[in-house]
Amino acid sequence: MREELSNMIEIAYQQVTNPKYNETRIELSHLHKELNDGEDSNKIMFELRKSLLQADPSLNLKNRISGLPLEYRNLFHFVDSKLKKVDTKILDKYYQYGFIPLKFGSTIKYP
Repeated sequence: MREELSNMIEIAYQQVTNPKYNETRIELSHLHKELNDGEDSNKIMFELRKSLLQADPSLNLKNRISGLPLEYRNLFHFVDSKLKKVDTKILDKYYQYGFIPLKFGSTIKYP
């Protein structure tokens, strides 16, 4: 799963070159490096989901994912399907990181 996630991040980074997504590309690069350095894949997936949901704030909530480039949509759906399998015990672990999962897969990050 880590290798598949790493490959999908790499493809999304390389294929989407629109300047509108520069911040997202920087975040993808950072998360790819963390994943390859052995960081917990669940933490990476939470961060990825948050970044992809915030990639294009001009889109409304209903179109937040469907309006993204195909590579980002594929990455989001892969991550989202994996995170749905994460149980509450693991979610509780991430409260210490400041992640609070909300309805529709969004997150709020507290400092």
